[in-house]
Amino acid sequence: MNLTKEMAIVLHTAIELSNLKPLGKDGRKVCSAPSIISTTIPRLPRTRHSSRSSRSFSAAPPKVGALYGYALAQLVAKAYQKAGKVDKEKFITAMEGLTVDSPVGKLEMRACDHQLTLPMFFGVTKASPQYDYLIAGDLITIPGKDYMPGCDEVVKSRK
Repeated sequence: MNLTKEMAIVLHTAIELSNLKPLGKDGRKVCSAPSIISTTIPRLPRTRHSSRSSRSFSAAPPKVGALYGYALAQLVAKAYQKAGKVDKEKFITAMEGLTVDSPVGKLEMRACDHQLTLPMFFGVTKASPQYDYLIAGDLITIPGKDYMPGCDEVVKSRK
């Protein structure tokens, strides 16, 4: 239907490798994908260490699930260390407000709603001679604290 010639198409996870790679280099294997504006976590330069680590298990570059798993493992390990023993209530308390370093920066588990403050990335798909699939370009990063509802708003909405 050539919609991308008429308008920008906005998809939440279109610049994530799990979605771009199956579309191929021109993005047209499944749909007309070039010039999609998207929000997700892309492969960033500071993720190279994580990429090299994950490649020891697989030849494929890591996808966003690897980041989520990495962040979760760091949070769980740090919370159990902070709790001092295996105790559900102490673990929950230890997790609240906990921060960990990640390939995309510092992440916090908010105490008010137990939500992780992941950054959001906006970008536009484009071809690159280095890859056999489209990649994200013109990236803009929005910290989690800047797009998530504030804790005051969360507490108020629960009343």
